[in-house]
This record gives sequence, C-alpha cells and structure tokens, in this order.
Amino acid sequence: MGPRIELRGATALVTGAGSGIGRATAVALARRGATVLCVDLDEDTAEVTAASCRDHGAEAEALQCDVADRRAVAALAERVTRDHGPLGVLVNNAGVGMSGGLADMTPEDWDWIRSINLDGVVYGCQAFGPAMLAEGRGHVVNMSSGLGYVMQGSEIAYCTTKAAVLAFSRCLRADWHRHGVGVSAVCPGIINTPILAGTRFVGEMGTDRAQAMARRLFSRGHSPDVVADAVLRAIERDRAVVPAGFEAHLGWYAGRFLPLAVTDRLARPLPAWLTRSAS
Repeated sequence: MGPRIELRGATALVTGAGSGIGRATAVALARRGATVLCVDLDEDTAEVTAASCRDHGAEAEALQCDVADRRAVAALAERVTRDHGPLGVLVNNAGVGMSGGLADMTPEDWDWIRSINLDGVVYGCQAFGPAMLAEGRGHVVNMSSGLGYVMQGSEIAYCTTKAAVLAFSRCLRADWHRHGVGVSAVCPGIINTPILAGTRFVGEMGTDRAQAMARRLFSRGHSPDVVADAVLRAIERDRAVVPAGFEAHLGWYAGRFLPLAVTDRLARPLPAWLTRSAS
C-alpha cells in the first residue's frame, strides 16, 4: 500500500468546482475537514460552492482560472503555494464534452476539448506537483471517465481525451508514488450534471432528437455525490483507478474479458434513424 493522507486539516484544490461533480467533491472534502480551494472558469459559481463548503464548517475560497491556459494555471499555483503552502489534495476535475464523428469536427473543436480535458489535467499536475513532491506527501485525483475505457464511435473526442487522462494518471502514479504522492484516476459513468451545457454536438449528434436523447439519459444518471464518494475512496485508500456507477464498473470488467469483436460492435455509433431530426 502506498502513501496515505489525512484529509482533516489538508488543503484541497478542486477544478471545475462551480457545479456538478466538482461541487459535490468540494463539499465532500469540506465535510472531511479539509480547507477547500474551489476553482472554476466562472468565479461566481465557484463562490457558491465555497459558501456551501463554509456551511459545513470548512475554510474555503473561490478562485477563477481557465485550466486550458498554461500560464494561468502556473500563476494560480504560485498564488496558492504562497498563501496556503503545498497542496495536500489536487482534484483535476474540469472537463467538457463533445459528441459526433471526427469528420464533422473542426480542428478548433479538437483543440478545444483536448486543451481542457487533457492539457488542463497535465498543466495542473505540472504546476502543483513539484511542491507536493518536495513535501513528500499528497494525493492527485484526475477525472477520467467510464468512456476512457469503453469506446464509442459517436464520442471519439471525449473518449480519446479521457483515455489519455487514464493513461497519464497511471504513468504518473508509477513515477510519483515512490516519492510519497499518490495518483488516482476516477472514472464516472452516467452522472446527472450540467456537462451537456458544456458539450459540443456535431454532425448526426447535433440533431434535436439526438440532443434530447442525451438530456434524457443524463437526467436519469447517478447523483454527483456518487463520484464525490469515489474521489474520497481514491484518496483515503490510495486506489489507482476507481470507477463510479454500476455501468462504469461493468465497462471496466467487460473491457478485460469480452473479445475485441464484441467491444468493437458495442462501440458503433447509434443507428441513423435514432439521431435523425424528427423534422
């Protein structure tokens, strides 16, 4: 078993903390007695989360940052280290979605999702990691997805970035674990969050019918608290990979035991008649 960290009294930073999984995770850490730094592109929503953390008796602060901006993340790390010292916990949660095929995506679409979902995670680790390594303690949680190991032809950009986060996290764990810093990848299934508001729908997935199907699916998803609990387990038990939600667990094991021919078939996009506009 590797490094462990006591959450009570630790300083924890959560990106994408303004809503959904980020907000639930920040509040869960506050309940454990951590000082929580709530980071979001929208500082007003981050402040709402910070106020919820303070309602649970924790110290909390709202901070604005665009995780896709390497210089902004570095400046945030300098400020946080100056004011709070090395982090005890870093949760790289900020992310966006994209549905549709590669041929329907523009180069700008790809740059956008990669810069947030993957580069934002790497920037966070590069900016905050050295102080944690120098301290010889701490834990990093990177938010991957069940679609990081369950492939879907209609979610090519999202699957690719989340699979990269999973691979990055496992490699980083192999490197940092020996220096006292734990690294985990949390892989949520279908979670009822506002992520669709930050999702780009292109091609067949951009029809009204396809988007309505996505809204119905996510409205029936798990509570973000399910993922927040997974984050706590990852930290407190020093877990390498933690699926969150039964479908994420199912996909994790299916990918290991089902033949490639089966998983290839399951990855195919939805039939055209399901995504075709009703008009």
